[in-house]
Amino acid sequence: MSDNPPDPAQIDGADFFIGIVAARYNGELVDALLDCVTKVLKQHGVRERNMEVLRVPGANEIPYAAHMLSATGEFDCLIALGVVLAGETTHHEVIAYGTAYSLHSIGMQSEIPVINGILTVSSLEQAGERIGGKRDRGAEFARAALQMAWHKIKLVERLDALEDEKKVLEDEDDDEDEGFDPKQLFKNN
Repeated sequence: MSDNPPDPAQIDGADFFIGIVAARYNGELVDALLDCVTKVLKQHGVRERNMEVLRVPGANEIPYAAHMLSATGEFDCLIALGVVLAGETTHHEVIAYGTAYSLHSIGMQSEIPVINGILTVSSLEQAGERIGGKRDRGAEFARAALQMAWHKIKLVERLDALEDEKKVLEDEDDDEDEGFDPKQLFKNN
């Protein structure tokens, strides 16, 4: 567990739309994590009506739901929440690696930031330390979502402005070509 999180950015989330996909498996732990996330989002101005929480059976189902939410284009950021406890087999590793890779891919392909809030822990004690204990990972996930939503909006505005500038330049080039008729070169000769 990292003991050096970044200082929280002071961001007003009043205009942000945040999608949250939360697992039902290990429900009490995920519910506590979800409570931490929504509390911080609200503290930063995100309206409850601008948050959509979608519950899925377990962490393995989170990427599918996140992908589908990203396809709507309605969200400035998505947060994936789950708690995967280590067991007697390596199943938790498969889930951790698979979901991390999938969530990263969803963000890159959809251009909507996805915060990976799936905790992979060795024990209930470790989970407790990260959810309302020594380290409030829910608050960290919420603050990361706010910052990435802000970046998404600013970068989309920047890209839109560049696209508009490119169209203006292309239109100017088209206007210059409209008056030229190559046949005119030979007409007066």
